[in-house]
Amino acid sequence: MRALELLLAFLLLWSVSYFNLPGKFLTIIGMVIVFTWSARYGLLIYLVGIIVFEVFIFSLTKRINIDFQTDVISSFTIISGLVIAIIGEMLNKRIRVLENENKRLMLDQEKLNENIGTLRTIISQLQMRVYSEGEGLIVLLEKLRELETLDVDEMITRAVDIIASFFDLENLQFYRLEGRFLRFITGIGHKNLPNTFRLDDSKVIKKAITDGRATLTEIALKEELEKFEPWFAVSIGKREDTFGVLEVESIDPEKYSEVLIRYIESIASFLNANIKIVMEQESLMRQKYLKEDGTWEEEYYIQKKNVFEKRKLKFGIPYQELTIRYNKAIHNDVVSEFRKSDVIVKHELGNSVMLKVLLPVCDESGKMKLIERLRGKYEITEY
Repeated sequence: MRALELLLAFLLLWSVSYFNLPGKFLTIIGMVIVFTWSARYGLLIYLVGIIVFEVFIFSLTKRINIDFQTDVISSFTIISGLVIAIIGEMLNKRIRVLENENKRLMLDQEKLNENIGTLRTIISQLQMRVYSEGEGLIVLLEKLRELETLDVDEMITRAVDIIASFFDLENLQFYRLEGRFLRFITGIGHKNLPNTFRLDDSKVIKKAITDGRATLTEIALKEELEKFEPWFAVSIGKREDTFGVLEVESIDPEKYSEVLIRYIESIASFLNANIKIVMEQESLMRQKYLKEDGTWEEEYYIQKKNVFEKRKLKFGIPYQELTIRYNKAIHNDVVSEFRKSDVIVKHELGNSVMLKVLLPVCDESGKMKLIERLRGKYEITEY
């Protein structure tokens, strides 16, 4: 490429020579071209330049009368060009050495930045480990032990907030396992998984329920990922005894570590024991407030509404209330349309029934879909 540039320069000079320019002027321009390319690119280009220059001078003398000795000009150009080319070659080598040194320094800088990032992660994990294995984890367990509540959903809601705050997690979700389905209960941060989905739809969560825990990297190394998966999941309970799953969908890489997952596993075991106690108390409440037709006493409705309202204010988790009226004859059929988690209160009005329903984890569009489904099957009036 450099030799081609030199040839093009002389070709241009050769073309200009047809405009009756003085031979001395053209010769000086040719010398300048040789010196310039020699200084810039070194000995190899100098040799090419001298050959082209000699050919140019020879051809020029055939067409134009030159009033100076060409052999003197050639000797001067060869000697001067050689000196300039040697200096240029030395400078070029120095430039190449400096460029290589600069590249090496840039690579070293990248490695140092990577090492700094790794050290920061290690330090962060060590700080968390020291704190957690010291008084920190004890303080956390004490806070969780203080969750005196007769409602499992409220207990989980408050526990998620405490755990996320303790480990400085910006994302933590809890799903309750109901048969082969997972139902969203509470969480902080943006949620990508739907409110309800089949257990088979998440490979990470499915493995966590079987093994107690699972990470995205474990699954990705063995299977092809087809859908969105959380970074990791930890089950509360295991296999047939699973109550639900704590899962993290996004996390700062500096905070993600095996240590973090192990601590959340320990906390999940602690919560599982407490949940069983609360569920026994909740079972007693069901015996007290749940009626044979699947509806509840008004007192239980008010308690659950308070829980859902706290959850909405703190985490933005929506809930809806629905009031409908229909003929008493279709009461059992209408009640069967609602979820187990929905809280239903019945008021009889002669031959009609006024039903008030609390719909957890439900927005306005979900409520409208439910109303449309009910209207498609029964004669109801919404209030």
